[in-house]
Amino acid sequence: MDKYSLYAAQFLSFKEYFLPKGHNACKGCGVALAVRHVYKALEGKGAVIEKATWTIPWQAHTLADDVPSASPTTPSLLSIHKPDSAKKDALLICFDNESTEKGADTTALIKRFPAIAAASGYSYAATACPSHPFDLIEKVRTGWERQGSAYIHILCPCPVAWGFDPQNSVRIGRMAVESRIFPLYEIVAGYYKMSCDEPNPRPLQEYLKAQERFKSFSAKKIEALQQDVTAAYAALTERCRKSAA
Repeated sequence: MDKYSLYAAQFLSFKEYFLPKGHNACKGCGVALAVRHVYKALEGKGAVIEKATWTIPWQAHTLADDVPSASPTTPSLLSIHKPDSAKKDALLICFDNESTEKGADTTALIKRFPAIAAASGYSYAATACPSHPFDLIEKVRTGWERQGSAYIHILCPCPVAWGFDPQNSVRIGRMAVESRIFPLYEIVAGYYKMSCDEPNPRPLQEYLKAQERFKSFSAKKIEALQQDVTAAYAALTERCRKSAA
């Protein structure tokens, strides 16, 4: 059992900055859950997180030309500028529900945005998922407290677009991590580190079969995607090994 396997709500702040009745997200929305964790993570950190109502934020939240901005065809972004920062450093968080992505070529195959952010000069970049709340909260706090700008890419399961029961949002997120299609890692000053290793990964087929959006995938296509995921994960762990050397 990894240190994030047990989720007890009492370990988190009781204060709510995200108002359940103030948003129009669907039941079981992974974005809504991720936003709730982010606001709790920033409690007392000097961030401007007054009581917030919620609408799916497709409005533009731009930070830099080399990092994608929000639009109806890209993930939603939240940019929080750090106080007393002469360089206007910011914590940029991408809430990715893959709502516009179709097929194996554009699914969560080891998101590359963190690497792009790190190569663009961000001092900290990471992946996270609300299925692993303590990992997510720790990364948000780390990104906020480090000097320089930070980027966190959060996978947010979407019951409507992905096709699964809303009560399984957390379970689907865990399956994404356990199958290695969405590994949890961080890049600190250019050095890679795995946050949650999966030595005995879940077969990718289990993750895909749990969602209606992949119902047309043939056994051959799933096998090919499994090979791609295995290779991509091996490349990621090799980068982590070299960074630790």
